[in-house]
Amino acid sequence: LKEQHLDSPHRYLTEKFNINIGDSVADIGVAEGIFSLSIIEKSSKVYLFEPDLEWIEALNYTFKPWKSKVQIISKFVSNQSNVLNNIKLDDFFNLQSRSIDFIKVDVDGGEKKLLEGSNGILSNNKNIKIAICTYHNQSDAEEFEQFFTNKRFDVEFSEGFMLFLYDNNFAPPYFRKGVIRAEKNYLSY
Repeated sequence: LKEQHLDSPHRYLTEKFNINIGDSVADIGVAEGIFSLSIIEKSSKVYLFEPDLEWIEALNYTFKPWKSKVQIISKFVSNQSNVLNNIKLDDFFNLQSRSIDFIKVDVDGGEKKLLEGSNGILSNNKNIKIAICTYHNQSDAEEFEQFFTNKRFDVEFSEGFMLFLYDNNFAPPYFRKGVIRAEKNYLSY
């Protein structure tokens, strides 16, 4: 729970950057589901993407009271879709004309590939918010800021910095920005 403390660099939401009542939410990299539990009452639909099969039984049990508005997808979200274990967000949301308002992403270094597979919904959706981790790879914060700016999103970073020791290319600067929050609002064009 401390990672979502008001002063945490890993915090997804703020008072201004938040889920709206009735939003459709994609939680990608769900793990135990703490983020989705915190927003479940406000959301109209929540898509839980979690490829780790060890979490699926617990997630089914945890979200049983909201089973009518929760869908658990046991796949990696990436830049390709295949019959095995990968899905592009563009394919998932366009396949059945699903809408999405808010995306939360923490996929342990796969964020760049996820963004490549989300290009359509991020470009074509006029009102969308995304909170995505930027500390897994050294250049993520800079690259993601440029990516979202090019797509006409307003961006901000969470406060503070994180030390991520599990990067195989661990190099200075060792402290990294935690989360970028990006919002596209058609009215601001």
